[in-house]
Amino acid sequence: MASGNESYETSFEPRSSRMVNDLVLTIFVIGFQVIISGAICFFGIVANVINLIVFIRQGFKDTVNISLFSLAISDIGTLIPILWASIGINPFLVNADLPFDLQEVVYLTAGWPGICFSRISGWITAFITLERCLCIAVPLKVKTMITVKRTVIVLVSIYVTMIGALLPVFYAIRLEPRYSPLKNETKFRMVYIPNGFAIERVLFLINAFSQLITFGIVIICSIILVKNLISKSKWRKSTSNSGDHDSFSNRDKKVVKLVLFIAIIFIVCLLPSVINFIAQSFEPEYTASGKYEDLFFLIWSFSTFLTATNSAVNIFVYYNMSSKYKQILDKMFLRGTEG
Repeated sequence: MASGNESYETSFEPRSSRMVNDLVLTIFVIGFQVIISGAICFFGIVANVINLIVFIRQGFKDTVNISLFSLAISDIGTLIPILWASIGINPFLVNADLPFDLQEVVYLTAGWPGICFSRISGWITAFITLERCLCIAVPLKVKTMITVKRTVIVLVSIYVTMIGALLPVFYAIRLEPRYSPLKNETKFRMVYIPNGFAIERVLFLINAFSQLITFGIVIICSIILVKNLISKSKWRKSTSNSGDHDSFSNRDKKVVKLVLFIAIIFIVCLLPSVINFIAQSFEPEYTASGKYEDLFFLIWSFSTFLTATNSAVNIFVYYNMSSKYKQILDKMFLRGTEG
C-alpha cells in the first residue's frame, strides 16, 4: 500500500465556483437528504425486511418470487448507505470539529456502495421486465428457458459483477490523515493513488453506461407490456367464450401489472439519477470534491431522495396487486404468529 504525500494526488484549493446559494443548498440538503430521505430509508429498510419474510413464506418455486426476493435484498443494500449519508451529510455535523472530512468519508463509504446496490436493483428490475416480455413472446417455451436454476445463476451473476466493479474504487481512493496548509489542520480525507482519478472516472462511466442500459431495457419492456395489456383487454371484450384460457390470462395479467408498476416507479424515480450520471460522465469537475460540488450536492440530494423512494415503496405495490402477498402479510400482522 502506497503511503506518503508524494504517492497521492489531492487538492486543498478553495472552491472556485459557487453556483448555488449556501442557504438554498443547506435548506435543500437538510430537507431532502437529511430529513425526508432519512425517514424514507428507515421505513424502506423495515418494509423490505417484511418483503423478505413474506417471499420466504411464499416459497421459491416461482421465478418471479426469487427475483423479487433478490430485489428486496438489493433495495436494502441501497437504502442503508443512503441512510448513513442522510446522517453524515447533515451540515451541522459537517461543520463540526471532527477528526475527518465527513463529506468525503460519506462520499466513499455511502455514495459508492449506494450506487453499486442501486445498479443491482436496476439490473434485477430489467431482468424481471424482460422475463415478463418473454412470457408474452414465447409463452410455450419460457418455462424451459427461464428455470429456477437459471434465474438464481443470473441474479447471483448480477450481484457478483456489480460488487466486483465497486472494489477498484477502494483501491483507487483511500482515507488517510492529510494536512491542509490553508486550514492548518490534519484530518482523514480522501486520497488518490497515482491514476486514481482516472480509475474513478472509468468506474463512473461504467456505472453510467450500466444505468443507461437497464433504464433502456425497462422502458422498452414496459412499452411492450402496456401494449400487451391493451391488446388482451380488446381481445377479451370481443370474445365471450374464453373458458380456462381467460382464467389463465387473468392470473398472468395480474403478474404483468405488478411488474409494470415496479417498472414505472423505477423509470420515474431513476430518471434524475440517469441525468446526473450523464453530467458526471461529461464534466470531470462535477463531483463531490470538484469545481461544481455545490450543484452536485443539490442535484444529488434530490436524485438520492427519489432513489430511496424507488427502493422503499414496492411493499405497497405487492400488497395491492398480489392477493397471496396480501394474505400472508395480513396473517402476519392481524392474526398473530400463525404461519
